[in-house]
Amino acid sequence: MFGNAMIKNENTKPTKELILDAAFSFLEKPGFTSFSMNELAAKVGISKPAIYRHFKNKDAVLEEMENRIVDNMAFFLRNVSSQDEIASKKSLADLIDYFGANPSHINYFIAQMSSIPNYEEHLFDRLYECDVPFLAAESRKAYLENFRNDMQKFSRHVFCGMTIFFFVSLQERFLKLGKISKPSKNFGDNVVNLMLEGLVGTTCKKDAFYPEPVSEERKKELFALCKIPDETFPEENRIFTALASVIGKYKVPGVTVEKIADELNMAKSSLYEYFANKNEMIKCLINKELQLLQTIIIENSVEAQNFTEYVYILMASEMEYFSHRPSIIPICGWLLMGDKGISEKKMEDCEEEGEAAPWEKRLPEIVTAPDLGFPYTRDVITGWIKCLPVAFLVETKGKNISCEKCMEGFMLMIDYILNGIGGNR
Repeated sequence: MFGNAMIKNENTKPTKELILDAAFSFLEKPGFTSFSMNELAAKVGISKPAIYRHFKNKDAVLEEMENRIVDNMAFFLRNVSSQDEIASKKSLADLIDYFGANPSHINYFIAQMSSIPNYEEHLFDRLYECDVPFLAAESRKAYLENFRNDMQKFSRHVFCGMTIFFFVSLQERFLKLGKISKPSKNFGDNVVNLMLEGLVGTTCKKDAFYPEPVSEERKKELFALCKIPDETFPEENRIFTALASVIGKYKVPGVTVEKIADELNMAKSSLYEYFANKNEMIKCLINKELQLLQTIIIENSVEAQNFTEYVYILMASEMEYFSHRPSIIPICGWLLMGDKGISEKKMEDCEEEGEAAPWEKRLPEIVTAPDLGFPYTRDVITGWIKCLPVAFLVETKGKNISCEKCMEGFMLMIDYILNGIGGNR
């Protein structure tokens, strides 16, 4: 069913493919775990010289990893078009199930997008080379120009990409925690339905997440109540500012305590007076910022009269927060990657978790609609919604998109959450 790389039996795979399998094993969790050629050889069970008979160097391994994923993506996207909705839905569902069966492959893309500016444009180039029909319908230059300037196209890419990553990661986490015993039979179909139809098409009026109409006047009121004057917004922690600057300069893998200390013009030992190690420092700083954001959401969401208004408040509160804290946007790449050393530390080691927003408390604890093929807790859908503004802003960074265009795209993201992309293709 999958591309050629996916159908060979383990006992008959060539050594080159076994090497690639081993390389992907370093990406079984979100967060790119760097590996040496010695480690790779040990994982395969062969000598280091044997690796070099197949790959010139580590970069060649990484390139071939990308080739494997791109080939499989092109295989699934071959039937995606605006003319055949049934074939398009099946292709997208198969692509999602492929990533569900190979979470290390989607983790590879998240790692690249988190550390390489405009990586998605490189991905478009690769898919162009594979003659993917919906891309080949227009020239590469025209597609990239439209991608940057057409907010419907840009927002759809972000919405669909983040939705796939979020729910594939969710299913993988549920499997590892034993909350479900096997992948959902219709998982890909269910995620596609959510992307195409939104909450309105995947829930019933009796369900907690079913959208209710919100007038344009009310939307303006909700956005107005989420505004925060500059003079009342808490000042940014200078260590946090330095961390953001270092990530911007050296990317996520290049962050060290030494570089943060240099950014602050202080001795490394001074930072260790406050934090035991790098991971504790990063986790504490990020956790405090996330608690500030959660406090803002809680205070604003008191005004919500229904869940749909809560969605508007949630999204508007995040955008307002990020407008005051643009330095956190590059750090969001770290959060998306789910750095292992940080994520495995207990949250209470730094701060107690903040309380839930009022509307989240009113939701049922266990949810079955939208259907994912398995029951899940109420924070799954709100967590998905919270991730979307983060993904949107990470993707806009470095593209010189105007504030007006950003707001247009932001409003489209809300519409996709509620109504799906089906009416906007």
